[in-house]
Amino acid sequence: MSPVDPTIWDLEPHTKAKHEILRNYLGGWFPILAGSGRIVYIDGFAGPGVYSNGEEGSPVIALRTASEHMLRHRFREIVFLFIENRLDRANKLREVLSEKFPKLPENIKYQVISEDFEPTIERLLNELEKEDARLAPTFTFIDPFGFTGFSMELLNRILRHEKCEVLITFMAGFIRRFLDELREPALDRLFTTDEWRSIRKIDGPKERPLLELFEKQLKEYCGVTYIRSFEMIGINNQIIYYMIFGTKYWLGLKVMKEAMWRVDRRGKYKFSDRLGREQTFLVDYKDAMQKHWISMASELVYNRYEKETVSVEDIEKYIIIETKYVFRKAILLYIENNNPERIIAVRGRKKKRTFPKGCIITFA
Repeated sequence: MSPVDPTIWDLEPHTKAKHEILRNYLGGWFPILAGSGRIVYIDGFAGPGVYSNGEEGSPVIALRTASEHMLRHRFREIVFLFIENRLDRANKLREVLSEKFPKLPENIKYQVISEDFEPTIERLLNELEKEDARLAPTFTFIDPFGFTGFSMELLNRILRHEKCEVLITFMAGFIRRFLDELREPALDRLFTTDEWRSIRKIDGPKERPLLELFEKQLKEYCGVTYIRSFEMIGINNQIIYYMIFGTKYWLGLKVMKEAMWRVDRRGKYKFSDRLGREQTFLVDYKDAMQKHWISMASELVYNRYEKETVSVEDIEKYIIIETKYVFRKAILLYIENNNPERIIAVRGRKKKRTFPKGCIITFA
């Protein structure tokens, strides 16, 4: 029997779900930005890159998604920064990446940095600011074990640059247990406000108020325009953490909603370890569940655009930005098939029952 490796641990179902969201998002994000020049992927708490049964960690998933992408030949340059402050885990990660990616394409580069996340990024940003330079389009994945190691001030410095986005593991369940005087300085740094103190006085669950305060700070303090959160629930039906995505661009929100939707096609943006232990979380809700949400989304569209003329693209943006749903042309087809009196005319299409790019719909 081989000795237990102290640098790795078991893969939990909720972590697998989190990785699926990451994989799905990067698959859509890389081709959107990679053709325009250099882009940067930062994994702030990278870990060893592998789990106890050989499952791949987030650094491997990110590199594999880029290096095996069907459009990888169009990528200009992608730079991966994997930051892990524990030297043993960083060395394990170097070993894993070297073994799995012995020869990467020239346009894909990576570096493993064995330092604390926040000082490393601050140093990078300080150097850029000295040269009056801008951070390249960057996706920063912040996935700590607790709630320390990064601050709202650091998020502000990252997000003030154009085309920079964040995906954060917000440990609401962990924070709830430590809303005491000893953690006040750390929590002040996390939120960059002392408003969290009032949450201590709430009777009942505190996770949702903590999430709402963090999201508020992302919008008001960091200038984030769009936020989408995904709830992770433990085996005992308790909230463990939220995955919080922040961006200034609706296309980024679109890709992330699609990534999260693939993990929970009910549209609830939740994953439970109970379900994950019993069956795959990639449940296919193509029948009754899909018909249900399509009908709900179609009702929202009609109520929003009643007596108006609007493009398919505008409807898509409305669905992505203003509702919990993802956009499917089946939403418009549902209206035409089930409530034809609601559509007066569709211009710019050659075939009935289709809604191609650029077509215009006039609603009754």
